[in-house]
Amino acid sequence: MSPARMASGTPAPAALALPGGGWIANPGWDATFFVGSLALGIVLTTIALAAPSLAIPATIAGGILFANTHNLVTGFFFLDAENLTYYRRFPHWYFTVPLLLLTSAMGITLVAPILAFVMHFFFTNWHVIRQSVGIQKLYLGRAKAAEVERKLDATLIYAAGVVLNGFALWKYGLLSGTSPLATVDGQPAAALVTAGAVALLGAILTGRVLWVGRRAGRVAWQRLAFGLTGPYLVIDNLACAFLAGLLPHYMQYHGIFWLVGRNKYPGNPRYADSWLGKLAQDFRVWVGLVVVAAFAMGLLRAPHFLAEKSPALMAAYHTPVMLTLGAFYGLGWMHFYLDGLLFRFRYPEVRAAILRYLKDPRAR
Repeated sequence: MSPARMASGTPAPAALALPGGGWIANPGWDATFFVGSLALGIVLTTIALAAPSLAIPATIAGGILFANTHNLVTGFFFLDAENLTYYRRFPHWYFTVPLLLLTSAMGITLVAPILAFVMHFFFTNWHVIRQSVGIQKLYLGRAKAAEVERKLDATLIYAAGVVLNGFALWKYGLLSGTSPLATVDGQPAAALVTAGAVALLGAILTGRVLWVGRRAGRVAWQRLAFGLTGPYLVIDNLACAFLAGLLPHYMQYHGIFWLVGRNKYPGNPRYADSWLGKLAQDFRVWVGLVVVAAFAMGLLRAPHFLAEKSPALMAAYHTPVMLTLGAFYGLGWMHFYLDGLLFRFRYPEVRAAILRYLKDPRAR
């Protein structure tokens, strides 16, 4: 039986009320991890435009430090006894399906690498869009916005995602097998039209933020940091543009994970003897372990990166190269899928385990 079926008797809250006068935590935290996170994408975009020879090295570094770590911190939720008790009620959804996704990614990459990459591209962007919509709902819940308003703002974000990713699909020739490392023609005319469409959607969303803020007595300006950025419009290397557009998402995810951990584990006697309780005593150790694991995940991507530059190496080791690439994709797919379950706040167990800890840590 699915989690949705088990929870069908429990209505979802009409609004996810948050403390803090409209902030998820407080002005500093929200600005640093949400608005400030945009700086990461801007930095990579600037590097790509000002020093193209450094674009790929910067992309690799950013991928390891932010993308890989963001995928791997999902595993810490399974170290939480409260979470694990709930996950074990649905073993197929939380354990079997993720393993099937991993093995499927490896198999698809081996026999149809272009299809595997296109699936990875769209799964990643869908995951990012869903997070943006979810965070918008947190702020709108605090403002006690009506359901139709939440759906309207979500539609604006989805529409921007369709426009930007449709443009990327065409510009970079994803369906024709263009390498992510290749640099393509900028298509300035199409980029201008796409930018205009996204700007129109952004203007409507800005109007919505001001309208809701006027009614609520406070403008939630931080909402404007959510959605998709547009590196596809100006960066002609897919790998670099892809990461530049996703870096804000990764930083936001780390911020959410840190906030939950900061509020839930330190000083909590329930976790005093657990791995999470011990790790929470020294955040540097936590970060160090995640970064080491992220470099290990990067090793799965390295063989294909090297083989792309050496046809002889690809011919000699094609199967292991594609299987390791598939494992790299698969870890991402596992994260995308599990994240959709771990943050599904319509379930009371999820709200109890995560939502109530999205608050100002100074109020503990």
